[in-house]
Amino acid sequence: MRLTSSQVDEIYDKITFEVGDDLLPKYTLDKFTRNHSEEVILVGDNYLENQEKLRRFYEKTLKKRAIDFSNGVDLFKDFRYIDIDKIEMDRSGWNYFDKPDDMELLNLISSLQTIGLVNPILVKTLDDENYTIISGNSRFSAFANIFKNTQDIRFSKIPCFIVDNTIDEYYQRSIIIDTNINYRKVSQEVFIRAIFEKYEMLKRIKAYRGTEINIAETIAKDLRISESTVFNYLTLRKLYPDAMRLVYDKKLKLRSARKLSRLSLENQAYILENVKLEDLNVKHKIRILTKNPSANLSEIKKRAELIANFTPYKTQVTVEVTREALERFFNNIIDFKKFIYANFSKTMNEKMVKDMVKVKVNKEHMKFYVKEKIIDGSLLEDVCGKELNEILAV
Repeated sequence: MRLTSSQVDEIYDKITFEVGDDLLPKYTLDKFTRNHSEEVILVGDNYLENQEKLRRFYEKTLKKRAIDFSNGVDLFKDFRYIDIDKIEMDRSGWNYFDKPDDMELLNLISSLQTIGLVNPILVKTLDDENYTIISGNSRFSAFANIFKNTQDIRFSKIPCFIVDNTIDEYYQRSIIIDTNINYRKVSQEVFIRAIFEKYEMLKRIKAYRGTEINIAETIAKDLRISESTVFNYLTLRKLYPDAMRLVYDKKLKLRSARKLSRLSLENQAYILENVKLEDLNVKHKIRILTKNPSANLSEIKKRAELIANFTPYKTQVTVEVTREALERFFNNIIDFKKFIYANFSKTMNEKMVKDMVKVKVNKEHMKFYVKEKIIDGSLLEDVCGKELNEILAV
């Protein structure tokens, strides 16, 4: 059976693949993960000649990369209106960002018909007449959709900024990440992948820049997020794949995932198979489980058994008291402390007894209460177990 070109395109669109460098974290523990890679082996009479060609190609690529990232690329020098039938979606797999849903696409179509295209799309030359999209897939889809359904000549050509096809792969991929992260709502999985890829690209080009750069700071600036957010996500690069899947699905909390990533892949695999997910998301349980990052599997097994029915030794209770009842409340706390001391001082040392009950107060409020004689300073000292000047220091 011979397929039509539209049928081929439909099948092609359902295939997920990616060309170029793989920038995502790797896992090398064969016991738990299998990694497949392809290697090109050049054989034959021209082996040495081909090897030299490859070497020169990579050298040229690295030099171009250094220039593009150091000097930047003028993305807006070449502006044209291009026939929409000469433009195609990028098939490299680098633009993995979620496509707009039906409502978002309808809103975009409505905006284009009412206002027009405010921001031209960015395309790269394929040959003398054809182009592929770097940034602007949604705008192009809306444009093409309008022309298909209305045949309005205004939408037969789309405003474009054009860059040469020699643009560096990493520079192009950075543009895709930056423009989509900044202007679109994306899933957690896509957001994490974008940070991972951005980090790996910057790390690889760092050696070819004239000055040192802070990678996390650069990512935060480019993606318009805080550095702490970048660091929090980057810790997940060492996370076991199954745990990463749970993070993507928002079943494993980021806080727990970061702690889990401190352990070896072997220990992570054991935990995922033997510890309940609800226990991994409990703060005091995941803290115990991951307390020693260098723990061996035997220790991890003991900790996994420990946390199954573990309850926290200490807790915090917040109580709000009006100023009229404050003195009576403080006296009740002192009576309770006396009760604790009388019942536990014979079996515990003094420090352990004092640690059984600790009181924290609002220092700012206490300053006014002491000053206005609503409570006595000595009473506050007895409640907190500290000197007054230490309690009221802000």
